[in-house]
Amino acid sequence: MTNCSYICIVCISVCVFLLSAEPEISVSGPVGSTAVLPCELTSVDTHTLYIRWNTESEIVFERLDQRSYHGEGYEGRVDVPVEELRKGNCSLVLHNLTPTDTGVYTSYQTVRHTKRSGRVRRGTVLINSVKLSVYVPPLKETDVGISAAPTVPRLKETDRSISSAPT
Repeated sequence: MTNCSYICIVCISVCVFLLSAEPEISVSGPVGSTAVLPCELTSVDTHTLYIRWNTESEIVFERLDQRSYHGEGYEGRVDVPVEELRKGNCSLVLHNLTPTDTGVYTSYQTVRHTKRSGRVRRGTVLINSVKLSVYVPPLKETDVGISAAPTVPRLKETDRSISSAPT
């Protein structure tokens, strides 16, 4: 086996391992709350600010400068504010959490590479993955207005006689 083949096999193995590894960052929150999935850019391209957040099955949010796309079911609930993105903060803010929001979220950035020939190429780079867990908080007695021992009103003798009174 040549050195080049060996290097290719090692690189592919490392990539597969990195893609299949569990995310190191975990965030959790109760249903109805807001979660911030952390993300930080190592370099900020001020000419084109592009960020994308995905789950395993769908695009959750995309921002290209001032324009944004919200995935189905995430409309009005997700954002990466432009002013934060310009500072390198690409954290996804997810409002009104639902149990179906539980999952692994992955962020990507499009970067520009300038070749020696002067041509500019774009590529998508994985930034990080975040595991989000949404839970239903346990009910408290004060949350639903019940007491531990509910009382049932008792009928008085006079109450029973009302229904049997002659008409």
